Amino acid sequence: MSKTFKYSILMFAAGVCYGLNIPFVRIIHDNGFATAEIMVLQYIVGVTTLGIIVVLFFRRKISLKAVLRLLGVGVLAAGVSFSYYQALALLPSATAVTLLFQFVWMGVVWQVIRERKLPPLTTIISMFVIMAGTVLATGIVGNNAGELASLDPLGLFFGLLSAAFYTAFLIASGKAANELPAANRTLFTSLGSLIIALILCPTFFHETLAPNITNTGFILPGIALGIFGILLPVFLIASSSPHLPSGLATIMASSELPSGILCAMLFMGDVVSPLIVLGVVIILVGIVLSQSSELLSYLKNRRLNEKHEP
Repeated sequence: MSKTFKYSILMFAAGVCYGLNIPFVRIIHDNGFATAEIMVLQYIVGVTTLGIIVVLFFRRKISLKAVLRLLGVGVLAAGVSFSYYQALALLPSATAVTLLFQFVWMGVVWQVIRERKLPPLTTIISMFVIMAGTVLATGIVGNNAGELASLDPLGLFFGLLSAAFYTAFLIASGKAANELPAANRTLFTSLGSLIIALILCPTFFHETLAPNITNTGFILPGIALGIFGILLPVFLIASSSPHLPSGLATIMASSELPSGILCAMLFMGDVVSPLIVLGVVIILVGIVLSQSSELLSYLKNRRLNEKHEP
């Protein structure tokens, strides 16, 4: 199995983790908490857990330049969370997710600009297949023109901004302090995000956390968000993005949408139409297509090895 395929699987898993966040975000929102409060809680959980892991197992000397670069990556991650959560508050969830998923083509376009050449044909085809599947999977097909015209312009802005931040985050994660273990990189990235979240919600500790320290509708989903929204996906992205082209990285991260829809269906009771199921299948086909050359190469090598075995 090639390294590219292995790292693609890690990026796919990171997208799945992000998709698992949707029910937890909805629970906290339904309990009356604001976007910035959700962000601070999840980053506190993530940074605390990562800090313990790094102190116990991954102590390293880190230059100030590396720390600053990783904090900058964390600022981009915080931008993703804030703008996406704001879009969810102002737009139908299907529209917000559709706008977020513009990161798929943005990542491919960035790769073209940076390398001054077209990516492999499978990457281009996968991009269009995934975008087509996204339109179906979010359920936006079927909305009439009047509903679409009435969408909040500020919500549309935040939705597109979340896609731009996500693209920049995936790209920057592959460039910052690659000489460090993924755990150390993830810690400082998450710390940068926490700093931004605290700036957005400076009264968190005495006005939000203290009165709600025993509120399970806030604390438990917050812990889950820290694990599935910070600890696991950021670690997986830090481990895989340095080894993948930006276009392929964004395509593999699109596993977030099927994961989120499945969680919303299983845990939140959302109704999933046949059209949405078709969209999810198309997205998965697009992801497999992006890895078709790697899969064929792996199967071919496996057959050759089996042939030569006594």
